[in-house]
Amino acid sequence: MGLDIRAYKNLKVVENPQFDEEGLVNWESEWMPGGSMKWSNEHFPGRGDGIDPDTVYTWEDSFSFRAGSYSGYNRWRSQLDKFRIDHEFSELINFADNEGVIGPVVSKKLAKDFNDHEKAAEVFAKTLGQDGEYWFDLYKTWKKAFEMASENGAVEFY
Repeated sequence: MGLDIRAYKNLKVVENPQFDEEGLVNWESEWMPGGSMKWSNEHFPGRGDGIDPDTVYTWEDSFSFRAGSYSGYNRWRSQLDKFRIDHEFSELINFADNEGVIGPVVSKKLAKDFNDHEKAAEVFAKTLGQDGEYWFDLYKTWKKAFEMASENGAVEFY
């Protein structure tokens, strides 16, 4: 088990979504944030701004990645916390490690943080020994996810 991430770009509301007999949408072409986002909004207010948990969306582009096992992701996030400058990245560091949604407003801020500090992150990664390359590769993947989601999208944790 671990943390998987899916980033969406240019979400558009599906006006008449078709639900199956279990009340689910066609997950290959539609997404409804639902209970996972309601939970994260309750525990981390504001992170999902720009997204409605009860709306069904389709998207222009998306990609998924594995953020790591739960312990591996938390180790990566702990290193990000040691790296961070002032309050950069706090919306990700102080967020769920298992489920939830970060909407376009916070994604735009995080995309800027990841972009502004990429060179310093590369230098920091060299201090991590054998974990440095993996840490920096995941840093760049998160940067890509937040850049994509900053364009009227979202980052889903599942």
